[in-house]
Amino acid sequence: MDATPAQADLYWIGVHNALGTPDEAVRYASRIAPAALPTAERRARLGTDTARMWQQLGDHRQTFAALRLVEQAAPEEAQRPALRAMTAGLLYGPVALPGLREFAQRTGAA
Repeated sequence: MDATPAQADLYWIGVHNALGTPDEAVRYASRIAPAALPTAERRARLGTDTARMWQQLGDHRQTFAALRLVEQAAPEEAQRPALRAMTAGLLYGPVALPGLREFAQRTGAA
């Protein structure tokens, strides 16, 4: 499979998350349209990596939006332990987000 620009950008989001520089990942995330990724697994990875990025940046709303992208792309991926933990952190965190409790119930985080 050839690496498209969107797939390369997705790779860089993960790299910056791992390096602890999520602010550098934002520019890559903003360039990717989920439809540009060829598989549901890649679209779910986009949601997962951007959720981690926004979580590191402290943006609860964007974190939840990215988690919803994971569920939309591949519902079973949203039930992975790491994403359930992230969802629970949002659920019991300081910001009330519409729809979060229902999402947490669907994904097993509540």
